[in-house]
Amino acid sequence: MKKKIKLSASLEDYLEAIFLICRGEGDARSKKIKEHLQVSGPSVTEALQLLAEKGLVNYAPYEGITLTPQGKSIAQDVLHRHETLRDFFINVLGVDAKLADEGACRMEHVVSANVIDRMVKYTKYLKIECKGRGCDKVNCFDDYLKSEGDQA
Repeated sequence: MKKKIKLSASLEDYLEAIFLICRGEGDARSKKIKEHLQVSGPSVTEALQLLAEKGLVNYAPYEGITLTPQGKSIAQDVLHRHETLRDFFINVLGVDAKLADEGACRMEHVVSANVIDRMVKYTKYLKIECKGRGCDKVNCFDDYLKSEGDQA
């Protein structure tokens, strides 16, 4: 069994960015990663070197960057957590998309797989429960918030 690699939130963000860029372009370049994460060139180089040392990326200066199978697996997990949190914030809590994305980006690094799984199940439950009452989940929650005097 492979040992779980402990990564900082920043390194997880790099893996997620590389995954997204590779998904659209086949491989990633330092400049694209820099633009995606809005960081400096030296920061990208340092992160890529650390990720390469951990066996998570295939990196050589001035060449395309790709994820190793383990790096891809971690990146997909980070992206899944991010998308689940963002979608929950938007579709269940009715949070503005930009704010939801920012919150998801911060929280994706600390929330466990069990919590994500429960959020997915809760969202599915709400779809069934609210549909039975003839409303959508965001409007039901908005109505509740208004009744509580919350105008968020």
